[in-house]
Amino acid sequence: MKSYKISMLPTAKVDLADMIDYLSQFYQSTAIKQYDRIIDKINTLKEFSLMCEEYPIDIMGFRYRKMVVDKYLVFYVVLEDTIEIHRIINAKMDLTRVIK
Repeated sequence: MKSYKISMLPTAKVDLADMIDYLSQFYQSTAIKQYDRIIDKINTLKEFSLMCEEYPIDIMGFRYRKMVVDKYLVFYVVLEDTIEIHRIINAKMDLTRVIK
């Protein structure tokens, strides 16, 4: 079975940091648990890169996949030997304003 490397783009890192900062305002332990759940789920992509739904259209030349983690969406693409994490957003956000 092929194993992929995980690469988190700067935008996704900012998304994750913003999410943690926001949640930390209310409950520090919740922020840490949410971070751990997202990272753990992302790490499953190393072995199961195609486990999540693929969007039927290209966006900016990419064929995105969407992973759901609680109330957050992780958007990623599968490349030759790498999974690129592009965005991590709250599911309530307007996707037309996020994925461009």
